Amino acid sequence: MTDSERLESCKAYLRLDYDTDDGLLTSLLHAVDDYLTGAGVTRDQSPAIYDLIAHDMVLRIYDGRDVDAVHAATAPLVRSMLTQLKLRAAYGGDTE
Repeated sequence: MTDSERLESCKAYLRLDYDTDDGLLTSLLHAVDDYLTGAGVTRDQSPAIYDLIAHDMVLRIYDGRDVDAVHAATAPLVRSMLTQLKLRAAYGGDTE
């Protein structure tokens, strides 16, 4: 699936019919991909389940982007991502 196809699929999940935030959504999809890869999950294992999880993660981040920084930093998804990044940094995980 191409990036543009994944973006359109994600936008359908989010029920967005405008292009204003396409760049943001693409960046969020890439960040979610990095997170899931770091968690040992690849899209090859089950594309349908992977996409459902990725779309839901993008939705939660996208919907929460206007929340104040204190609450955003304590959101479970963000805490989990931070923990994974700390572990990868401490134990030499994948880097870009």
